[in-house]
Amino acid sequence: RLARLTVMLRLAPRFARGALTQGRRFMSSGAMTTPAETHGVAGRYASALWLAAAKNNSLDAVEKDLDQVASAIVPGETFERFLMDPTISKKDKGAAMAEALSGSSEQTKSLFEIMADGGRLNETSNIIEAFKKLMAAHRKEVSAVVTAAHELDAEELAMAKEAIESRLQPGETVKVSTAVDERLIAGLTIQMGDKFVDLSIARQIKDIEKLLEEPM
Repeated sequence: RLARLTVMLRLAPRFARGALTQGRRFMSSGAMTTPAETHGVAGRYASALWLAAAKNNSLDAVEKDLDQVASAIVPGETFERFLMDPTISKKDKGAAMAEALSGSSEQTKSLFEIMADGGRLNETSNIIEAFKKLMAAHRKEVSAVVTAAHELDAEELAMAKEAIESRLQPGETVKVSTAVDERLIAGLTIQMGDKFVDLSIARQIKDIEKLLEEPM
């Protein structure tokens, strides 16, 4: 499915659908693979888009296109309802997206044409999220969330980032976002991929309470 979808993304702007079979051999002969695994319907579309964009040296352009689409998706607002509405015909959805994306890259326009034809526009946000994951892996970019009991000042954030960077592999960079959770009381937690570090006072209090509950 991924190979077929990738072919479609590369060739749809230039050839009729009947020519896709011939193009499949060209794509399958390449050694390029995605920089990370993705799963499900959204993962297949995102992976096919990434491969097609990489072959055309248009990864940055496609990412910019998708960022613009993502910024327009507001829960409950008109555009999101349009994407999710099953009563709007595939033809009408395709035409509307083609007009909206007229200035976008060929790979982006092809993606949404195929999504509209397949009734998959409701997966738009998931596909964009999966594509962003692939781009982060491509850049060796690690995401970390630092949560504290109060808003971190510049010095505190710099210290947290420095601590995180000391754990990175060669060539990796980190993208740090912050959050506030007053339940931590003081200190902070760090979530980086599947790794979680809890340096909060709340955690220390729980450890002490657990220790006191044990028989002397």
